Amino acid sequence: MRVFTFFLLSFFLFPLFVSAQEDDYFDDTFVRYEDRTYQKSIKSVEFNVKNVQLSLPIIALGGGEILELQFDDLNAEYQDYTYTVIHCDRNWEKTDIPAAEYIDGFLEENVMSYDFSFNTVQPFIHYSLRFPSQHFQIKLSGNYILLVYKDFNREKPIITRRFRVYENLLKINAQVRLPMIINKRRTHHQIDVVIDHPEYDIRNPFGDLALHIQQNYRWDNIKTDLQPIFVKEGKLIYDNMGDVLFEGSNEYRWIDTRSLRYQAENVSSIWYDPDSMKNHMFLLPDKELSKTSYRREPDINGAFSIDVREGNDPTRDADYALVHFQLKYPDPIMDGGLYLYGGLTEWQIQPKYRMDFSYRDGTYECSAYLKQGYYNYQYVYVKDGETEGETELTEGSFFDARQIYTFYVYHRQIDSRYDRLIGHAIISSQN
Repeated sequence: MRVFTFFLLSFFLFPLFVSAQEDDYFDDTFVRYEDRTYQKSIKSVEFNVKNVQLSLPIIALGGGEILELQFDDLNAEYQDYTYTVIHCDRNWEKTDIPAAEYIDGFLEENVMSYDFSFNTVQPFIHYSLRFPSQHFQIKLSGNYILLVYKDFNREKPIITRRFRVYENLLKINAQVRLPMIINKRRTHHQIDVVIDHPEYDIRNPFGDLALHIQQNYRWDNIKTDLQPIFVKEGKLIYDNMGDVLFEGSNEYRWIDTRSLRYQAENVSSIWYDPDSMKNHMFLLPDKELSKTSYRREPDINGAFSIDVREGNDPTRDADYALVHFQLKYPDPIMDGGLYLYGGLTEWQIQPKYRMDFSYRDGTYECSAYLKQGYYNYQYVYVKDGETEGETELTEGSFFDARQIYTFYVYHRQIDSRYDRLIGHAIISSQN
């Protein structure tokens, strides 16, 4: 009887619990130094190097590159948005350096570029900003948070996004190898790194230097504060003997929502609901891939690209649709949850993208309100009490999978108050 009562309480309270978690996710009472959207009306946030689609937001100090942030506000009433940047240490904690020491020019600027949606079911305003600009320059290398806020009030955050500014002071040579650990050789990537710095002085590489490694755009499995194993003159060797491993995972699944008139190959149906005044797109049920072989399909490493077939300007002509995802799965998982994951979830393990199990259909299900475009995604398993997503259970994990790895080298000199980003490199696991 107690078990039955507990089951009933869990069944009825779970939606309330998820709703509370979602409300907490969109809590706009304080700024978090991470990638986060603070209001439910803000959608389709893109942050890249200008004119370099799908790029990570990283630029060279004084290199002339421009970062561009774009987003939609479904509120569809013009808002006064302002932005600034916040200096952080290598682990994304705010430093105590005054803004005037890392910003040259105005300490904040207004978001001046916006456009109203055209001929869409979902009305919205598309905003964009670009920096550095003539009146807003970055003076120090390292980690930064871009903060967008409303009504000229920094206590009303709208968006925060991480970005980096680097100096090219050394050379990073990295490769993806078969793991030294036998039972990981088919499923994981081992990363080996050699740093050459013949003309840059590093007095204490074990105490002053930190290597960070990021897989694709992910933050949940990033490797931080790695130290060299061997030190030679002008050379640091991170031959970790299998300590730095990433799941090889699989190529990402994809959906094409560029047309709401014609169905892509993995779409079951598309229709407009007059009650909710939303477009709906139902996908064919995905299959569990953990027991299959590696899929050699091209992907964009989990990112997305806004685009539309029946329109001229995707920023204002692309509409929104509630996309319904299904994953065939034999039984519910009892010691964790499955989550929709990728650029479409802002690379976050979000409560609203935790999938519900349908006993009737034998599927995990969830929905995402997405602007038209091309999207990559995966289903990741997160064990109770953990924060890192795993793909082996749902997608499989293979050494042959093509992943992108980005390397960052931070240096905190003895007389310095901040972590300089003195090196940066990107490699592919399959060259």
